[in-house]
Amino acid sequence: MELRTIIGQFIIEDVLAGRQDRLEPDEPLVGMGGVLDSLGLLRLIQFLEEQFQIHVGDGDGGEENFGTLDRLVAFVERKQAQRGEH
Repeated sequence: MELRTIIGQFIIEDVLAGRQDRLEPDEPLVGMGGVLDSLGLLRLIQFLEEQFQIHVGDGDGGEENFGTLDRLVAFVERKQAQRGEH
């Protein structure tokens, strides 16, 4: 299963608890109009660290990396590449 699907399903099913049935790749996740609140963001970070064995640093959780699903997928891919994975 591809990263976008895994992460998107987690956000929809676990963080948003089914309040939405889809998540567009460019839909805001954090910041103004974002679908994630601070608790949801923390749950997502914990999931990413456990599921993909990456470390999300203190400054990583902003709009640059977590602003949209597309940005989030790119962030996880960069973190995996730093570990020598694809």
